[in-house]
Amino acid sequence: MAVEQDTARDLIRGIVDLQRSLRCLSHDSTAPGTSAALLGVLHMVTEHGGRAVDIAQKLGISSPVLSRHLAELEERGFIRRDRDPQDRRAQLLEVTPAGQEQLAHAEELRAQTLVSLLGEWSEEQAQDCRSHLAGLASALRTHKRATTQPTTLAGV
Repeated sequence: MAVEQDTARDLIRGIVDLQRSLRCLSHDSTAPGTSAALLGVLHMVTEHGGRAVDIAQKLGISSPVLSRHLAELEERGFIRRDRDPQDRRAQLLEVTPAGQEQLAHAEELRAQTLVSLLGEWSEEQAQDCRSHLAGLASALRTHKRATTQPTTLAGV
């Protein structure tokens, strides 16, 4: 049975509320010397590395915004930027050991905070929630890929 329109609206409201709550939590449990935005960029570079333009696209932010974040991360010694040998205009990004340590510290702080907030939850409830969130994220990524794929015209 398909999801009903009212349920989809309720899910969207719940997701927006979750985003707001996570932003507040992120600000409260951010490792010293970083912000939620910087940690997001650092995490994305850790996961995907590569070219700055690709990271900007994955984050859904403009190149100038990413450039400011990268300058701050580089200044703090969390990333390294090098010119792409195949495209001298592009930058290749790499997380430094200090950046990896900072990200691990921030993730540990967030996990500790969440454990204390979910004191009434069972492990099974938390695993179910994680599974549902992963399914939702997968559906959203699949939709994003489908809507950004170039279309081909038959017979052209």
